[in-house]
Amino acid sequence: MNESDAEDTELIAEEIAAKMQEKENSIEDSSYTLCMTTYFEGEKTQESEFDIMYKKPNMKKTITKGTENESVMIYDGKIEWLYDPETNVVQKIIVPEEYQFEIDYFKLFNDTLSEYNISVHGNDTIDGRIVYFLEAKPKEGREESILIDEINIWVDEETWIPLKYEIYQGKQRMEIEIQNLKINTGVQDSEFVFDIPEGAEVVTMNFEDLLNKNMSEEQIKVTADGGKETTMIAII
Repeated sequence: MNESDAEDTELIAEEIAAKMQEKENSIEDSSYTLCMTTYFEGEKTQESEFDIMYKKPNMKKTITKGTENESVMIYDGKIEWLYDPETNVVQKIIVPEEYQFEIDYFKLFNDTLSEYNISVHGNDTIDGRIVYFLEAKPKEGREESILIDEINIWVDEETWIPLKYEIYQGKQRMEIEIQNLKINTGVQDSEFVFDIPEGAEVVTMNFEDLLNKNMSEEQIKVTADGGKETTMIAII
């Protein structure tokens, strides 16, 4: 690629990123199915599916699919409720104001763009929809602890919404795809009211203690040959 082509590609990438940001700002609510598949050395290791509903500024519902007893997470903007039907236990987490922020998939994705160099590699098709195929690589000087080598992104040409992306991290690859996407359908606040199931045990947890515990847990495992085995984490 010559210098002129590189400049054109960079300009197109910036235009696409701007369109994506503009679309994100116009989204008041959304619902979709998120499919997540992880691979290690080309072999599938895990497959998950979630039904997700979101409403600005920070209400969210996530239902984990594919199991007999579907677990539920509801965040009403102040309290996060986690329910596991198998144990019939509800975790109630009161979230302090300083930790209340927008948690939509699209915002998470667009925030990522500022941390990477984006290049465009033509068009593709997903579910019959024409998409831009983008490649994102970490900018120079980023901390090695980020551990992500590359992200491939497929952005819908019509709606400017990312319908799929792949994350490459060492020998691991994660695919995330959006299906059944609906935007600005007038989702009601009542969707984010959690009704405690009859007979369920409610456990109230301190958010900051939970946060500190999660941050202290080791995310990198050392394999027998001394190499690093990393764990990919996606926020849903």
